[in-house]
Amino acid sequence: MTGFWTNRRVLVTGASGFLGGWLSRLLVDAGAEVRGFDLAQGACLEAHGLAGRVPIIRGSVLELGAIERAIHDHGIEVCFHLAGQSMIEGAAKGPLAAFEVNIRGTWTVLEACRQAGTLRAVVCASSNHTYGPQKRSPFLEEQPLTQLDVYGASKACADILARSFAHNFGLPTVAARNVNSFGPGDPHTSHIVTGSILSLLKGEPPVIRSDGSPVKAYLHARDTMEAYMLLAEHAGDPAVRGEAFNVTPVEPVRVLDLVRLIIKASEKTGIEPVMAATDLSQKDFFEHLSGEKMKRVLGWTPRLSLEEGLKDTYRWYAEHGTTWLAGAHG
Repeated sequence: MTGFWTNRRVLVTGASGFLGGWLSRLLVDAGAEVRGFDLAQGACLEAHGLAGRVPIIRGSVLELGAIERAIHDHGIEVCFHLAGQSMIEGAAKGPLAAFEVNIRGTWTVLEACRQAGTLRAVVCASSNHTYGPQKRSPFLEEQPLTQLDVYGASKACADILARSFAHNFGLPTVAARNVNSFGPGDPHTSHIVTGSILSLLKGEPPVIRSDGSPVKAYLHARDTMEAYMLLAEHAGDPAVRGEAFNVTPVEPVRVLDLVRLIIKASEKTGIEPVMAATDLSQKDFFEHLSGEKMKRVLGWTPRLSLEEGLKDTYRWYAEHGTTWLAGAHG
């Protein structure tokens, strides 16, 4: 890690979320002065020992004045925009709210950063989910964004907005299209990694809701957020400003094989996942993002293998998980 972050004043929207907690931890460890901007302070910051160490400015990303004041009052130099509707199912149930927070929320944050005129970097969380069905793989950043479900469409719009502000106004903005993140401090028990680990800790076999066939990529949150930080360090570079970057491991994995790796990480024997197959909406789903651009432009590759990341995550939940989750959902 470079000295870029020493005393750097940073604003993280959505700091109370899973990835916001991880990003805040890494920024604090690197010497940054971090402020969160969120509607509430959640347990994700507490999972990293940051309760009280990362002040939360209460507000909505739909409030332009509130974001402008946060940037001005704290002399913000770098903004990470992570706030939004991050659950696919939730977006489908409440499309207008998802469009509002993911699209209008993004242009509101970008406009506040533009008006400030002092930002060295703005990193916006995009998503692997924007790609949708593709005719060739691995998916390159220049391929069309074809996902039309509510969540995917809203994130594709946010992705385009981020790049548009760079193109039209010279804002040092970059869109990060990261894959599925996992790791310590994830409060979403419906996520396949967290849910499988919790089942194993209770002595139960993990349950796969699909038929096990979907192929996706999974990345430890530490690697995901280290990539975000690297993008911020170089957001003003001609090869980075206004670009989108995939944040992904080299290879995706079949869901069934992922769960078997989680069981292996637990060192439990004689256990096989239960194939419930209650949700076949993603039967034979295939997604494979290319990480070549991040490697070529910024020299980034994940530090943790999938197996190492799963072992780290299992250890944490074995030590803290049930107690922490009770507090997170209490």
